[in-house]
Amino acid sequence: MITAKDLFSGGGGSTKGLTQAGLRVVVAANHWPLAVATHQANHPDTEHRVANLSEVDWRTYPATDLLWASPSCRWQARAGGRKKQSVARELKRQDEGAIDRATAYAVIAAAEVHAYPVVIVENVPEIRDWVLYPWWLDGLAALRYTVRELVLDAADFGHAQNRKRLFIVATRDGVELDLTPPAMAPVMASQILDPDPGQAVTRRLYVADQIDSIADEGVPHLVTYRRHARALRADRHPLATVTAGGNHHAVAQLIDGVQHHRMLSNRECARAQGFPDSYVFHGTGKQVKRQIGNAVPVGIARWLGERARAALTSTTAEVAA
Repeated sequence: MITAKDLFSGGGGSTKGLTQAGLRVVVAANHWPLAVATHQANHPDTEHRVANLSEVDWRTYPATDLLWASPSCRWQARAGGRKKQSVARELKRQDEGAIDRATAYAVIAAAEVHAYPVVIVENVPEIRDWVLYPWWLDGLAALRYTVRELVLDAADFGHAQNRKRLFIVATRDGVELDLTPPAMAPVMASQILDPDPGQAVTRRLYVADQIDSIADEGVPHLVTYRRHARALRADRHPLATVTAGGNHHAVAQLIDGVQHHRMLSNRECARAQGFPDSYVFHGTGKQVKRQIGNAVPVGIARWLGERARAALTSTTAEVAA
């Protein structure tokens, strides 16, 4: 069986996808004990480690065929309203993201020790604005990796969510992945929503203008707590990106002329990330929201895992022949 290691594994979206693809995730590691507890509850056959991955001895970790890594993207992401840092500020290491971005170095360090045939790194597209990003890619090249960069949207992989992320696929030793995008039918938000219409609106809400624009009776609409947003029919649109910092998504509808409104539940957001309802999350509501928002969409991890499994199996067969 093709084996994998999942670094910065969070609550386990990447591991869930890889196991669905038929890989065996040997070890998963993350710095947050609560996320590791969630991961362990759902993947009991995987070894779990709580660790600062910028400071580990990679010789103590088992070798695997594939390395999956999702270094921190907190200070690259625009979700928190952060602006792109200037090169001068980055070079002086004065911005708060310097340590955050340094988690990406762990990928190079682990690959140097274990020479994985396949390395897959997930992050936000904005990481390419990092002044050291070209140098980081050069590090993979120096280790004889061929690198491909893909920006993939979860909505194209069976998720009821628009979520664009950068996936860096690095291979060596003659391994080649077929990364032709799959043709999948779109999934609308209505397919993951609970039937609960919410409470009748009795006061003026921040999203009142969006709710006022709803004309279709009995049809759930997506309203978003963001400026300039508009109500969208849930049976025609996926969710906007599910984030770790707060629930910006709500559902509203008219029932017999009365406006109803509720926030999306954590379980609905988890469905948008591809987690089955049987998936267990540990922590408070806010902590669970963070784990869900930081997760890798399960469907994308599954597809990349399938591509890696096919390539690695083919390469092994050719060597044996």
